[in-house]
Amino acid sequence: MSITTKTGDNGYSSVAGKRLKKDNKIFEAIGTIDELQAVILTASSTKQKTISKIAEDLYEIMGNIACETSNLKLVTRINSLEEEINKLEKELKPLTKFLIFKKEKARKLNWVRTVIRRAERRVVFLKNKNILVYLNRLSDYYYLLSRIEEEKYKLRVNRV
Repeated sequence: MSITTKTGDNGYSSVAGKRLKKDNKIFEAIGTIDELQAVILTASSTKQKTISKIAEDLYEIMGNIACETSNLKLVTRINSLEEEINKLEKELKPLTKFLIFKKEKARKLNWVRTVIRRAERRVVFLKNKNILVYLNRLSDYYYLLSRIEEEKYKLRVNRV
């Protein structure tokens, strides 16, 4: 079987047994989440187990979007993310000003957050609350990871 089928040469592609224009909202949403997976794998510094779970979640979300189904597993994953967020927040002081990330690792994690936010904007049309909440929590999680990385940087700089 060849990767080149030429069936998409006229601007259409197949998803869940339907032929749609490649600029359809469904492809925009799936494509942005696919990009998000790549960015997470490139930029993340979190544990491999956590990255694997997030990648699985994103694959499920893409499948849900393609098949226009709902995902009840996401409720459990949302709860897990909220627990992680609560743990991370305890490590940080409240912000008192706008934050500009200086450390490269923190900037990469913040980049992940911005792609998550774009994915969130792409899936709003679905009106699938679980997907929206999951992406919202995931962006909070990555924002806190980037803040923690930045704090580590500040501690090293201030010690010198």
